[in-house]
Amino acid sequence: MRIVRERRRRRSENTSLALHYQLDSGRKAARLDGLVLSDEDGFCLASSGDPEACQEVAARLPFIGRKVPEFEGVLLGTESGWRIRMKRMAVGGTELYLCAIGNHTATHEHDMTRTSGGIRRILDPL
Repeated sequence: MRIVRERRRRRSENTSLALHYQLDSGRKAARLDGLVLSDEDGFCLASSGDPEACQEVAARLPFIGRKVPEFEGVLLGTESGWRIRMKRMAVGGTELYLCAIGNHTATHEHDMTRTSGGIRRILDPL
């Protein structure tokens, strides 16, 4: 008999909570200040990190994401700025924007890819 270990510590059948867990895990693994997922209207679908920063960044992502599929740079806010790395992704025919907030290294690309895979698994399980 083979014992299978579950690698995920936190799970949820609730989509919003599952997305939060996925982003929280990705943020911690990459040591980011925040990780946010927004839709094409700038609505924050899920986030991990500073709530105010995540909300403001999420609202601005469609303006960047409609023009380019990926972006890395500084996003200026009303009172501060954030170093971001944004990646546009299609899930179930909908454009979504995954954005890392904070310092970035080459290994963060791997973490973003892993996180986007988890998001697809949660939102489009078939």
